[in-house]
Amino acid sequence: MNELKYPKSNYQKDPENLHLYVNNVRILTVEEYQKLRSAIPKDEFKTKLDILLITGMRYTEYLRLYDHKEWYLEKRNILFLSAEAQKKVKRKQKERTINNLPSMFNYLLKDFWQARKPPLESTWNKDLQRWCIAAGISPYGVSAKTTRKTLESWMISAGVQESTVCLRQGHDSLTSMRHYQGLAFSDDEIRDIKKQLTAWGILK
Repeated sequence: MNELKYPKSNYQKDPENLHLYVNNVRILTVEEYQKLRSAIPKDEFKTKLDILLITGMRYTEYLRLYDHKEWYLEKRNILFLSAEAQKKVKRKQKERTINNLPSMFNYLLKDFWQARKPPLESTWNKDLQRWCIAAGISPYGVSAKTTRKTLESWMISAGVQESTVCLRQGHDSLTSMRHYQGLAFSDDEIRDIKKQLTAWGILK
């Protein structure tokens, strides 16, 4: 893992949440997401966090989205990511659609496009870790990958079909599912996950 992009500094893994790491990437619970969001001082950065988590986009895709409003089909409320959007050597899909988005997602995107361009990934990682500390969350393993992996783990834990997760996220089943088999959310955490995903329109 690139130490510049994903700095660990002198942080230590959270001993109380060792079950919430996937390849050293920290997975958040809904409660932690809410605490993290509350610790972010500016609304424009809350919006950035929400878009990353709701879509599960790779950070490179998210950066390109800022310059490609045409990727959002507002009438259908979907994001259509072409091969150009993804540009990932290992990708299994040349294009993909991110659907089941919140009914108010268009307002989030309008705020996103009216704000400053998103920071570089290394800067965003440092921001996330700083906000985690303010929220009382161990920053070890928290990075731009956290939102993507968190959404995937939530969807699997909530019972979303593996094929649906794979298509939405641009994975093949082996890549996507293998990582999340050992995650052990509590019953309360799973209830929170289902409630949040339902509110966002991801879980029907």
